[in-house]
Amino acid sequence: MLGKKQILENLQRTVCPSCGASLSGAQIDTIFEAQASFVAHAVCSSCSASSMVTITASGSGTIPVYSDLAGTEFKKFISQHAVNYDDVLNLHVALKKESLWNLLHKKEKKSEKLQKA
Repeated sequence: MLGKKQILENLQRTVCPSCGASLSGAQIDTIFEAQASFVAHAVCSSCSASSMVTITASGSGTIPVYSDLAGTEFKKFISQHAVNYDDVLNLHVALKKESLWNLLHKKEKKSEKLQKA
C-alpha cells in the first residue's frame, strides 16, 4: 500500500484540471486502494472542482480527471456490475413500450414503497 507521505507528495505535484492549482490542500475521499495504486476523489481547495486522482507506486505520475460526481457517488457506482449488451437491449425494448419519464416514475414509486415497509 502507498504510504500517506507518498500520496501527499504526489498530490503536491498534481494540479487541478480546472484551475491549475496544486491539489496538496484538496479534500480527498479514498475510492480504491491497492498495493501499487491509490484512487481518490479530490475537491480542489481553490476552485472546488471535483476530479478523480490516480496515484501509482511506481511514481509514474498522478492523473487528475475532471468529474461532476461526488466521492460517495463513485463509491456507489464502483461496486455496480458493468453494463452489457443485454442491458442496453432491454432498455431499448422498454423505451419502445414506454417513455423514460414513465419508467423512472414507476421506479421512484417502487422505491418509496420499499422505504415505507
